[in-house]
Amino acid sequence: MIIRRNILVLFFFGFTINSFCQELTKSKTDSVIPNKLFELETFVITAQYEKIDKEKSINKIKVIDREKIEALGAVNLKDVLSFENNIRLSQDNILGSSMSLQGVSGQNIKILIDGIPVIGRVNGNVDISQINLNNIEQIEIVEGPLSVNYGTDALAGTINLISKKSSDKKFSFDLNSYYETVGQYNLDASVFYKLNKGSLNISGGRNFFDGWNSEDVFIEFPVSKPADSSRFKDWKPKEQLFSKIEYSLSNENSSIRTFVNLFDEKITNRGTPRSPYFETAFDDYYYTWRKDIGLDYNKKLESGSQIRILGGFNNYKRIKNTYFKDLTTLEQQQTSSSEDQDTIKFNTILSRGTWTNLIGKNNYQLGYEFNHETAYGKRIEGNLKTQSDYALFGSYEFKEIEKLIIKPAVRFTYNSMYNVPVIPSLNFKYQTKNLNFRCSYARGFRAPSLKELYFNFVDINHNIVGNKDLIPEQSTNFSSDIVWSKKTNEHVIQIDFGAFYNDIDNLITLAQSGLGNQYTYFNLRKNKTTGIQLNGSLKHEKLNINIGLANIGRYNSLSDSSKIPILNVFKSFFWFYFISSSEIPSFSFTPEIRFTMTYNIPKFNIKISSLYKYTGRTLGFFINDDGEVSQSEISNFTMLDLNFSKTFNNDRIILSIGGKNLLDVQSITSNNTNNGVHSSNSGSIPMSWGRSFFTSFKLNF
Repeated sequence: MIIRRNILVLFFFGFTINSFCQELTKSKTDSVIPNKLFELETFVITAQYEKIDKEKSINKIKVIDREKIEALGAVNLKDVLSFENNIRLSQDNILGSSMSLQGVSGQNIKILIDGIPVIGRVNGNVDISQINLNNIEQIEIVEGPLSVNYGTDALAGTINLISKKSSDKKFSFDLNSYYETVGQYNLDASVFYKLNKGSLNISGGRNFFDGWNSEDVFIEFPVSKPADSSRFKDWKPKEQLFSKIEYSLSNENSSIRTFVNLFDEKITNRGTPRSPYFETAFDDYYYTWRKDIGLDYNKKLESGSQIRILGGFNNYKRIKNTYFKDLTTLEQQQTSSSEDQDTIKFNTILSRGTWTNLIGKNNYQLGYEFNHETAYGKRIEGNLKTQSDYALFGSYEFKEIEKLIIKPAVRFTYNSMYNVPVIPSLNFKYQTKNLNFRCSYARGFRAPSLKELYFNFVDINHNIVGNKDLIPEQSTNFSSDIVWSKKTNEHVIQIDFGAFYNDIDNLITLAQSGLGNQYTYFNLRKNKTTGIQLNGSLKHEKLNINIGLANIGRYNSLSDSSKIPILNVFKSFFWFYFISSSEIPSFSFTPEIRFTMTYNIPKFNIKISSLYKYTGRTLGFFINDDGEVSQSEISNFTMLDLNFSKTFNNDRIILSIGGKNLLDVQSITSNNTNNGVHSSNSGSIPMSWGRSFFTSFKLNF
């Protein structure tokens, strides 16, 4: 420890940041620097050569740490993304929760857990409500294509969930419980134990939701209920069981980590009693199983370079069964129709390896990736389909000019079904004491998935068929971002302004096929999204405030195209706000406003958090049955949460209470309004269950 001019400089090793801060606050050194604000570094790893401070990363990476996850009262990935700008969530009460990023949704967002892709997309989306956060330390979000690093699906952005991997203690035990008044009951636990040079981490839990209707009482507890029309739930009952076993072994120059993740979900869709006697009903059950096995090996060579090999096997299975139930005896029998029963399986084998040179001023990385996917099931054409990717990629960081980093990268891929073009990217970063400027150009590529090509999903609520004539998507992305920050001993101020533009050829989208209510996948010739965002944050002793503004534009393919895309964007922006015109704008913009505030009361170990997000209306245009241009609109909505937490016994006990969806947003209106005297069709889109309150109790030993 060295103290000079009242500045405390500490060098530490093998000591976590949290425990370091706790010891610091207890020590006598507090008198040396009273009332000073510590701004700790945030490290990221997604698309990086090595773990690096977020501010030094050449990619702009948004980080959601464990502290924010707990402040949100978040149980799964859906909860934690609800208040992020440039992200919009949607809900299907059978298929689960999905998201869009930069105005692009579905299969184009890569979701990783420790670098291994999450598989099992239904209707093109990973159900993000299935991704539990009980063992997640940090979430890293990169907007824009990372196809060079992660291949197909990383066209709109990448979300990487980082697991807890180490502890400074020999033994630890965590127990977490959660209750929400809509009828949600969660319990999970984890045990960590150090074994010489290795460590063992075991965790598991159960999340249970007993379903919800708007007519339900405010506070729900499990009770016996009559088998009347109330047995049908708008939000379906759901049970999730999950567990993880992880073993790590490390020495001075190498480490190896192996893990097994297991997940089991059951969704119950109870039908309404059937007339005339209301003694029987049809019930659907949806079962999901995930099994993930992985290995992560890291080795530092004597030359100073590093080798990393990542391997994974992912197994996903979804079964749907329909039963005819006698509500008087509670006996049930599986229906005989083949359309009522369904099983589908997906397996993925992944291997990714990188060799990274970290010696000298300019660094570079070479790597390979192998990905093999298999789909099984009677609703897959031919009952079995496979697709493989073999890729080589590389990148180089030029640092010859002071404060400037230039990083070109390229990926070469062979796909077993499609011709894949060379995929390049180019990133720039210029950093001064208070300014951090980034800009990038990147190409993206996505081959149609096996589901989009061959999977038929037909039940009483859905009629979706695959299209084996689909062609791959290709995209071009331009983005830029400038961050100004000012750090003193008393506060940290940061202002961030960014913009993006996506041009996607042959976007794969779901649309009505013209055969009744049947939907299938089509290639949309041109699709574009653009947007700007402005974020500001202030950290001042006990107070942390974040304000975000965003405006996301989606391309209207029916508009008259300008020769210069950027002029198209400005023209659309001003049309939307100031000009009354019958001309269809090139882009329809949706504004977003986000505000979060956290206030700490150290004397009582209390933290108060409030979270607010406004999402504006979303407009679209289409050709109706009469050949006329019509406008569609999804209404605006606002979400508001308020949470309180208090710690006891040196943070070993954490008690949290809070309110979610305090403005009681349940569904939002969706209108297809025709021009002239034609009628309008109105509907609603589920957004959230009603206003609720929660409490959670955490024990850390």
